[in-house]
Amino acid sequence: MKRIAATLLVLMTLAASSAPTLASTSNEKKVPVHHNLTHTCRGGNPLANVYHPYRLIVQKRCLTVTGTVAYIRYEDDGDIHVNLRLPPNEVGLLNHANLADESGDLVTEIVPADQPGCTRGKVPLSPHGSYNFGICTGADIKAPAIGSQVSVTGPYVLDADHGWMEIHPVWAVTTKSTSSTSPTTTTPTSTRATTTALCHASALLSSDGYAGDYDVLVYSNQPYREATASDANDTWSHETSGSGYAEIRLWHTAPGEAITVTVGKASCLVNA
Repeated sequence: MKRIAATLLVLMTLAASSAPTLASTSNEKKVPVHHNLTHTCRGGNPLANVYHPYRLIVQKRCLTVTGTVAYIRYEDDGDIHVNLRLPPNEVGLLNHANLADESGDLVTEIVPADQPGCTRGKVPLSPHGSYNFGICTGADIKAPAIGSQVSVTGPYVLDADHGWMEIHPVWAVTTKSTSSTSPTTTTPTSTRATTTALCHASALLSSDGYAGDYDVLVYSNQPYREATASDANDTWSHETSGSGYAEIRLWHTAPGEAITVTVGKASCLVNA
């Protein structure tokens, strides 16, 4: 009898000691409350609150980019479409479609669930058909003014429907300077003339179907200058556009082969 009583006492003690652990596990599963959504990456599904999320292919779940707001459009689907003109050191985030269809800008999208006036926990827009807009976060992210210098944080994705790269959904927008202050920060002519020439390049297999053909994408801060791409056996040139971009095709380039790019007074290297 004493042995049975002792066993019961041990079992009761173990049960009591396990209770806090169960409560802690339950709390850990609760959705965290974001008190400062406008300055942090978010946990969980990076495409939460995006309608038709299958159209977006996540390249990096959280990325912060900088740039100048070049264009804003309020879409029929409720998203706010904000185009960013990137600095030369970030233009490698663009692809062919950004350059061809979005004037060389990076697309960013503020979804309805993060926009001002969307009460946390409520539905931003009534679902209809296959469209579901998620749940309001209370982030209250406003569209910045055109011409503003901003940093934008969110998932870096490929929009498979359109083919271009995006930050979608936008999780944070921080305005560094506005267009109204630009006259006081304009670079003097003498300084502008000595701005360092920049060059950045990427090499992609050409879509022409021939092995060894590469499209070299050249990004610079030098508009209307001759850009040249050279590998061990081939050299071709093309003039940069008004935004400093050029696309040069090389033939019979070996995978991994070094390609030298020059544009104006700058040069850079990229591997096929």
